[in-house]
Amino acid sequence: MTGPVAPRDLAGRETLAAERQGNLIGFAPAMWGDSAHAAQPGTFGDIGNLRLRRDGEVVGESRYPFGVFEVPAEEGRYELTQSIEKIGPPSRTWQRSTSVSTTWGFTSKLDASAYSQGLPVLFPRCAAPMDGMKTVEAVNGRTIGLGVTGHAGYVPGALKSAAPAYSYDGENWTQAKVGLRDGTWTAVVDHTGASGKPVSLRVELTDEKGATVTRTVARAYDVR
Repeated sequence: MTGPVAPRDLAGRETLAAERQGNLIGFAPAMWGDSAHAAQPGTFGDIGNLRLRRDGEVVGESRYPFGVFEVPAEEGRYELTQSIEKIGPPSRTWQRSTSVSTTWGFTSKLDASAYSQGLPVLFPRCAAPMDGMKTVEAVNGRTIGLGVTGHAGYVPGALKSAAPAYSYDGENWTQAKVGLRDGTWTAVVDHTGASGKPVSLRVELTDEKGATVTRTVARAYDVR
């Protein structure tokens, strides 16, 4: 499913997406991507914004989906929320993942001995049994693989918890059943009788190091 990912270099390796330099926190992911691709905004149809909270209070905002914010030296718990979407003619062509909201949770403090500290941010990976048109069958029991990747500044720990949910209208949500086997997390969804409906997907993931991410994808796929 398409959403923000770590940028990649020419060899396909993940590069730095979020870091702290002194009392500055910077964030610049690839705006759109999946498990194999990454792309920056490329048309006038791409818009977004960014907001950083520290211990619940807003400390910075950007009218763009990237930014740099000044923060205190002391340790704090941060929430970084990015909202992106496709508008105008590109959204009519794009159709899937037309808007994505992601909130990253992490702890950070000044390390005077380090010029650059990679921030512990997680990028969700959701693997649904979609066809080439990003549709799934109208049946019960389909599984969606759940995972995360990091970036050049952070290697995620094993997933500690996962809370997926899906919606046909973006307002009423159904909690998906969660499975864990041999270290692999899955969500089980029921799309019986939902033929022709768009599906929005929300996942809340936490790794064993305490990094969290909540992502909501509008119209992640359709039910055929």
